[in-house]
Amino acid sequence: MDNKVKSGNEVIEEFFNEIRAIKGTDYKTVSKIISLHEENRLTQTNIQNAMGALLEEELSAEDDNNGKS
Repeated sequence: MDNKVKSGNEVIEEFFNEIRAIKGTDYKTVSKIISLHEENRLTQTNIQNAMGALLEEELSAEDDNNGKS
């Protein structure tokens, strides 16, 4: 076992490299969070806005599937 202490940055990068493999995660949600991280835009406001946009997309798609406009 490697006893090297990882920096905070190394821990964060490892997390974002492995997050998609976590069972039960929503692909679109994880992809958006990773995208925000890669763009250095991972803030509470940007996360809330992105999740709101994803919710609207899902609701719109659900309405389209139900024959509503």
